[in-house]
Amino acid sequence: MKLASFVALSLLALPAVAGKVNMPKEGPFEFDYCVTGVGEGFSSGDRVAVNHYRNVANIRTEPAGKPFDRSGSTCVGTFANLNGKMQDFGVCEVTDQDGDKWYLEYHGSADGTGGTYTAPHGTGKYEGMSLKGQYVLDFWPAALKDGFQGCFHNKGTYKLR
Repeated sequence: MKLASFVALSLLALPAVAGKVNMPKEGPFEFDYCVTGVGEGFSSGDRVAVNHYRNVANIRTEPAGKPFDRSGSTCVGTFANLNGKMQDFGVCEVTDQDGDKWYLEYHGSADGTGGTYTAPHGTGKYEGMSLKGQYVLDFWPAALKDGFQGCFHNKGTYKLR
């Protein structure tokens, strides 16, 4: 019984120990943004599709422990395909294991294969951070009707204040 109590208490303490984020003040980053979400909109054949969506994601690096690893994110965005011209815009809130946040403003590329982003705001260690990133979309089969899933590869550079 004492061993079971010790194991249970150790597991409860683990997130506090694992939660401290230590990252260099500046440098490159590379991570996978593994996302699932649901959209709502309208379409007209293959000429018009408009959708607003919300998603949640996990950020993971390979190997583990690189900048932004094990952060969680939620995004709200709008996608439109009007006669083959694609537009995508949104904002994400990224929260690390310390509870510090940074906000990601993204703009999709005209061909719909990815896009670029910056970080216009942050809290805690991310306050005043400058960041430039790019992503490549890699969608997987969706588990939900009107849903989407995937792991999108990201890379770029950042500098903490």
